[in-house]
Amino acid sequence: MTKIDDDNVQPIGVKFKPPPSNERTLTVVRDVGCDHKLTFVNGKVVRANYLIREGETEVECGLCGKHLDPMFVLLHLANQETSWIRNRQAYLEEHKRLNSRRRTKCEHCQKITRISSS
Repeated sequence: MTKIDDDNVQPIGVKFKPPPSNERTLTVVRDVGCDHKLTFVNGKVVRANYLIREGETEVECGLCGKHLDPMFVLLHLANQETSWIRNRQAYLEEHKRLNSRRRTKCEHCQKITRISSS
């Protein structure tokens, strides 16, 4: 093995990160409780239901019983509905595409065969 002399070393122009400080930082994770959208009960996802009283301006969370802003609930329900509509549309398009197929390539013999509709 040859000894490396400092005279033969050329800097490559890379700036290194500063060494970590002696101060330790801790991250505290707190239980935030109910988010009024969903929670886990016995390992299963449970979606929140909302208790709406006619003639009142407050909505109650069905998971924790807290009074919620009606606009929060309206926005959440609108987002859920939009997601449901998009998923339904994608399902209908895929169903339409699959129904239009009449033939496919056999995995065993590599020939084109008819798809049975029953």
